[in-house]
Amino acid sequence: MNPARFAGAEREPWLSASAASVGFRLTYAITPPNQTTPRERRRALASAQSARISELPIDALLIYDVQDEAARNGSPRPFPFIPKVDPLTYAFGDLTLAGLPRVVYRALAKQDDASLGRWLDALHARGGSAVLVGAPSRHTSTALTLSEALLACRRRVPDLALGGVVIPERHRPPTDEVARVWTKMQRGCRFFVSQTVWSVPRAQRLLSDLCQWADREGRTLPPIALTFSPCGSPQTLEFLAWLGVEIPEPVKRELYSAKDMLARSIDLAADAFAEIHSWSARAGFSIGCNVESVSSRAAEVEASVELVRRIDQLRITRRRDPASPEGRTARACGP
Repeated sequence: MNPARFAGAEREPWLSASAASVGFRLTYAITPPNQTTPRERRRALASAQSARISELPIDALLIYDVQDEAARNGSPRPFPFIPKVDPLTYAFGDLTLAGLPRVVYRALAKQDDASLGRWLDALHARGGSAVLVGAPSRHTSTALTLSEALLACRRRVPDLALGGVVIPERHRPPTDEVARVWTKMQRGCRFFVSQTVWSVPRAQRLLSDLCQWADREGRTLPPIALTFSPCGSPQTLEFLAWLGVEIPEPVKRELYSAKDMLARSIDLAADAFAEIHSWSARAGFSIGCNVESVSSRAAEVEASVELVRRIDQLRITRRRDPASPEGRTARACGP
């Protein structure tokens, strides 16, 4: 990796409003190894991941904080929950990535004000950005709500680039995801990253309503990265549905009938983002893309790398088009 590529990353948030105006950002997301992974194996995994990530044409790395989400869904979990290595430790203690910006997730289910404060101080000292994630269910009892945590973060480290999660599937009556985004912005969120997207209409509906809200209120649409991921097995597809990801029936049929489900999933994910991105470009604004790699299977890891490269080719094409938001100064939103 050329460290100069990321020069200045510490001075400007990786997905600030000014950065969003020059084109969509491309990020990559991973999960840390299991806590049960032996130390030597963990070092080898981190070394291999660092080498692979260093070659990717990305603007930032996201490191997820995986929590047990059994309270979200009463059905049996398709994959067992296994506690992971602390994402902050892994992001800055195990991975070697020169100046690549890192965005670390923190699940709040087991946090209180003191522990979150210590975590924020440690993250800020290392130059990272944060995404705070609320409890998996409204019925989960926590010492600290998401709203309280966001406000505490703004008070303690006001210059920290703080992000939030946005879920297109949650944008339906009586739940208004636009209102959730606005509330999170009031509490300090500067950017948003979506849950995995497979439904193009659902994502477009949310983005359209966000744009209408921003136009109506005279506000700037916050930077938003939509998440896409390869899918290589029926069990993975089942797990996505268990997490609440909407997978349209035509997409399911395409994947189940494919000779190579993993290869077909790359095509469908790349096409889905291209469709949403073209639609947003016609409306005069740009969205980002986050490709996640949360599988330990080598084939699925390589598929995530291929998806990053496919999305990057779209980014290069858009930059060469003077009529696109990447080829000119983008509007906040609206036609």
